Amino acid sequence: LKIFKYIEKNMVDKNKNILIHYDLLTISALRNVVKEVLKNVSDNKLPENHQFYITFDTKFENVKLPSILKEKYPNEMTIVIEHSFWELNVQDNFFSIILTFNDIKSKLTIPYKSLLVFSDPYANFHLKFPKLEYNKNTINKTDKNKENIINFKDFKKGK
Repeated sequence: LKIFKYIEKNMVDKNKNILIHYDLLTISALRNVVKEVLKNVSDNKLPENHQFYITFDTKFENVKLPSILKEKYPNEMTIVIEHSFWELNVQDNFFSIILTFNDIKSKLTIPYKSLLVFSDPYANFHLKFPKLEYNKNTINKTDKNKENIINFKDFKKGK
């Protein structure tokens, strides 16, 4: 149902021309892969020999981590989910987890849209995500530039 609302809202312009954003759909689907893998681990446990390396943008909206970690990793941070982790909580738009840093347990909340890399070396599985803009001023500027988009239908032969 969410995908159909997304299609209605984002894949048809004011002239009813279909605009399919395959790149955005693919990125969203791959973020869902990460969510489903984490959900599986939270429901069961981490399969033997697997470990996850997750890099995320620490400045991204709704990322929550202790201030000492934000200071140490002002832009990006990589966490490893392997043997010692607690309370992996997987939600629709984010996950939270407790990990230890210098023998101190710390809770992190990480939105899926903040992810930059997800890797499971044992499975030889690696994903790299583009860094998303989340600043509302940047988004508003981008929306104003939509008039500069070229529709290839305007260049059809015989038109």
